[in-house]
Amino acid sequence: MVTGASSGLGREFCPDLAKASGRIMAAARRIDRLNSLCDQINKMDIPTGGASGGSRRAIAVALDVMVDGQTVEACVEKAWDAFGHIDVLINNAGVTGN
Repeated sequence: MVTGASSGLGREFCPDLAKASGRIMAAARRIDRLNSLCDQINKMDIPTGGASGGSRRAIAVALDVMVDGQTVEACVEKAWDAFGHIDVLINNAGVTGN
């Protein structure tokens, strides 16, 4: 699970993690950019190994980490539903203080 995956380092991490046999849950506010990223990853010629999640290597989930804890929990549930587990969390979302 990579937060802040729609641009910058988060976006760059995702294809590299997929190449290393990772399944990616890309999470950020800009879902259009996430969908583009996940389409790119899912078209890569990388074996999925038959693990849970079928042939999908990456999924996009809209997430604003500043909203509330329930929003984050719902995002985690989507990852569990898609892949059965989360092994690594990369907290990359940019957050500014008040």
